[in-house]
Amino acid sequence: MTHPLFIQQLLTRQPYPHSTGKIELRETHISWLLLTGDVAYKIKKPVDFGFVNFSTLEKRHHFCEEEVRLNRRLAPGIYQDVVAITGDAHAPCVGRDGDAFEYAVRMRQFDESQILLALLQAGELTAKLIDELAKVIAEFHGRIDRASESTEWGTLDQIRAPVVGNFEVMRPLIAEPSRLRQLGRLEEWSGERFESLSDTFASRRLQGFVRECHGDLHL
Repeated sequence: MTHPLFIQQLLTRQPYPHSTGKIELRETHISWLLLTGDVAYKIKKPVDFGFVNFSTLEKRHHFCEEEVRLNRRLAPGIYQDVVAITGDAHAPCVGRDGDAFEYAVRMRQFDESQILLALLQAGELTAKLIDELAKVIAEFHGRIDRASESTEWGTLDQIRAPVVGNFEVMRPLIAEPSRLRQLGRLEEWSGERFESLSDTFASRRLQGFVRECHGDLHL
């Protein structure tokens, strides 16, 4: 896979204001992650998938700031700040003066052998560790902000929107009639399930179960 020129340049040592080890690139469908040794940089891709919209520099900057603000609550020692990437694609400079053409979340790089998936694969994910993690998450969820009545978070329209958006994105990508029929059945089922659960969704919001955090946890 070919990466943008500035990402290729960030795989060299010159752009960084600190010493580096061997620089590694990790990639998801929405981000590039550059591991430099002691410091990691996460750059958001200029994409719009409906459920995430990083299509402009302004939006990417905003969501970098939000990522640091939100994740510092549980990992203040890892999430440091947001840095500008200045210069140009041929000679990017990380965290230096100048006009930014991109932004990155700066983090302390940690030992990947300590993530839960690695511990599981090594046979070291114990019941005691899971219980301790559950207590931390429960305490965290208990004290973070709830969605207020003045916000859209947790409203029926806000819950429905990404579901509808999924089908709007998928439909133009499918040409085979049988697959389109399958998609139609899935869309119909999703609509029916939404209607049957709408009272539950509304009740959860009124009871304060919509909070400023991720809705999913994974290894």
